[in-house]
Amino acid sequence: MTEQIQSVASIDDFEANRAKTKKALPALLIVFTLGTLMIQAFNLVFQNIGDSLGMSSSASLISTLPGIVLGVVCMLYGTLCDFISPKRMTLFGVVALVAGSLLGFFGSFNFWVVLIARMIQVAGAQVAGSVFLVMTVKYLNDKEKAIYIGIYNAVYYLAAAIGVFAGGFITSFDWKYLFLVPALSVFFIPLLIKNTPDISAKGEKIDSIGILLFAVFAALIAIYFSFPGVGMIIASIVFAVLFVLWIWKGKNPFLGRSFVTNGAYMSILLLQFVLYFFNFACVPIYNVIGERIYNVPLTTVSLCLTLVYIVATIVGCVSGPAINRLGRMRTLVIAIVLMIVGFAGSAIFIKSGFGVLTFLACLFIAGVTAVYTPIYDAASDVLPVEENGRGVGILDLMMNTSASIGVAVYSSLMASDTMGKGGLFGVGSGVEAQTSNMFWIMCTVSVLSMIVLFVFRKSFTAKRNV
Repeated sequence: MTEQIQSVASIDDFEANRAKTKKALPALLIVFTLGTLMIQAFNLVFQNIGDSLGMSSSASLISTLPGIVLGVVCMLYGTLCDFISPKRMTLFGVVALVAGSLLGFFGSFNFWVVLIARMIQVAGAQVAGSVFLVMTVKYLNDKEKAIYIGIYNAVYYLAAAIGVFAGGFITSFDWKYLFLVPALSVFFIPLLIKNTPDISAKGEKIDSIGILLFAVFAALIAIYFSFPGVGMIIASIVFAVLFVLWIWKGKNPFLGRSFVTNGAYMSILLLQFVLYFFNFACVPIYNVIGERIYNVPLTTVSLCLTLVYIVATIVGCVSGPAINRLGRMRTLVIAIVLMIVGFAGSAIFIKSGFGVLTFLACLFIAGVTAVYTPIYDAASDVLPVEENGRGVGILDLMMNTSASIGVAVYSSLMASDTMGKGGLFGVGSGVEAQTSNMFWIMCTVSVLSMIVLFVFRKSFTAKRNV
């Protein structure tokens, strides 16, 4: 009788949190969107900012350092959501976002103030994204979970589409007013206070040492790919060893042995690593094709990229219903096939026209977008609900790390003279051969991901682990 009462109470709590979560998610999504828009906007105008403040040589820091912060806080926030209530996390994030916005606007006369403000903005905006994902996987039912993860993914690409499209438009304004756009988040604070669940882990202490060790390790990895050096590699290895020792010897590490030895979750991480390896390289290679092969103006390239991102947005929206109808495995297979066809087609038809390549870019970006929802959906089901935050955080970290490694590999390969000596199926030498061969390498990695998927297919059919 007691067990039945507890079961009913548990169901009632889940439904109450589910109802509040569905009311809070739209506001969280708007805050996240405002922050993500600024990432795209400042990536477009960072050189203008550096030039206007007499710091042209350091202008790229406005893009790279906030990017490093983003990679680290994605992991950190997801983890903290397992210990700190979503409401407290959200309020902290919005306050940081608004504070960074005001600091950047009023301190726009100083480059270093602008840089610090951008880092605070990025750190604050990501709280909304991390809380959105964690609340989705913890407090919604299976069908709703897939749909909202897809919407989250779609919003990212929608923001990218708006950012790319607005590239020329933004530069006609004084860039300091960009800082005020995320400050609109302040109007959503009452709604977030009212509807965001105020639930925190009971009886659990935050493993500050473990989280700090892992955060430093993640930061060093992220910094290395922006500022490579032997010292960074050595420091990363040292902190990796310290973290592993902490997991095995610590009293209550935030990533326990059961987490790191969860074979299903680790296989999902492996697939994510392979799938997202060349994610950051998709846009640079497209820019190279437009500029160096077809001599297409930047405005035309931006317009075509906007179309590509709009396709990604649509795919993100329908990926949730697709999972509910087709299942994770079929959705992943279709997505990877789209990637293979898009990459292979681009390699073969590299000389067939910019319009053809834009269509093929839509195919492979659709595939890249469609894999996001089933991966996060599957990962949340192979972990206990109380560990979903950590699971989401590690997935975010893996996605960013994999893509960072991939873009470094891409840059190295594109700089190689060997890549330009000749291509397959009649593709000549030079830039055409470089890009064609690069697409074949991307295609090969996609084929590898299909193999990994079928080897570990059981991990993607598991039901929620409670």
